[in-house]
This record gives sequence, C-alpha cells and structure tokens, in this order.
Amino acid sequence: MYVCVCNAVTERQVHQAVRNGAKTVKHLKEQLGVGAECGKCASCA
Repeated sequence: MYVCVCNAVTERQVHQAVRNGAKTVKHLKEQLGVGAECGKCASCA
C-alpha cells in the first residue's frame, strides 16, 4: 500500500527504513521523501 502517493513510497519501504534506524517522520522525510510534497502522509507514516 502506498503511504506517500506524491513520492510513491510504500508501507514496505517505511517498515524497511524503520528497521534500518529511522525513528521519526523527519528521518523518513530525509530517507524516503515522505511528507516532502503535500504533507498529508506525515500523520500516517
């Protein structure tokens, strides 16, 4: 399932980033681009 449609980030990619050490939405934004465009996905990432 897509978490961030703007940057085509999937739930699987978010889980992998967390396993690799991402602890905050800021980390996910830096690593995957989550929340970098419209920001609507930041609350569910």
